[in-house]
Amino acid sequence: MKKKNDMKKLINISENTTLALCLISLCGLVFNIVFYVILRITIINNEDIMIVADKIEVFLAIVFIIFFIFHISAIFSIILQLKFFKRESILRSFSFFVSVISLLMIFGDFALLSDISKEYIGGIKTGIAGEFLILYLSQGLHLLFLVLVIVLTILTKRRIYKKAMEEIVIKDESIFINANYIGVLCSVSGLGLLILLSIYSPLWAIKKGIIAITLMIMLPYIAIAVYWAAVKFKEKAGEWYDEKQYQDLAKASLTTWIVSVILLAVIFAFQYWYSKATILNVIWFPLYLFFSLLIFSSSILYLSKKDMASEE
Repeated sequence: MKKKNDMKKLINISENTTLALCLISLCGLVFNIVFYVILRITIINNEDIMIVADKIEVFLAIVFIIFFIFHISAIFSIILQLKFFKRESILRSFSFFVSVISLLMIFGDFALLSDISKEYIGGIKTGIAGEFLILYLSQGLHLLFLVLVIVLTILTKRRIYKKAMEEIVIKDESIFINANYIGVLCSVSGLGLLILLSIYSPLWAIKKGIIAITLMIMLPYIAIAVYWAAVKFKEKAGEWYDEKQYQDLAKASLTTWIVSVILLAVIFAFQYWYSKATILNVIWFPLYLFFSLLIFSSSILYLSKKDMASEE
């Protein structure tokens, strides 16, 4: 009981800190968007961007630092919730997925601003419009994460202090299911992005960025897997799963292997019979990785829900 109360206090402190940083970050996001709009107008009018940048570069740096601290605090809070709550949560899993991608995009925002400045000063303007589009989409992702944190914080506080809500125990069983929710989110996002890139991007651009894109999308799943391994590290390997989970893993692994072999056979046939399908030479491994992860995680979730339904 004392351990549970200590965890409640830690979650409460973490949630309050994260919420305060969230509100500050929201103001910072508005500041960033206004700055990006002004910067774009300045570039369109062929004016000196350094006049704008010199005035607010210090404030911009402060906003980036606050953003980074907020994301670290939010990720820590979500991990505490994953450990504390017995039941899995799609919202919590989705928030963790978005948190990692949004954190990575902070560095992406900085890199885009640097590229835009260098290209404009160097007289290169052909790719700036596309970079601004990515920059605006990134701010939309940050806004989505801010909203998710606020909603998740409110729901978490209600569930901790309302006796009528779900049972709360200090166990890690929910991580098994939440990790597979995150696996589905990563794989669906990866497959969707591969489709968009294959349709709208030239082959040289895909070849240049496919490794970085794959790693970025897979990072949330890798992060939750590392956390799960850290939680299980003190246990014997035979105690990592219960009997039902072992059975689900075996069935999901077999299903994934069969379906992935079929997928590779289809890719091989396309490459063999259609020499113009050069895009497959570049994306076949990310395609296989995302597709296999989707089948595996979906199978685990299906089997888990099926077992729960049969028990009821």
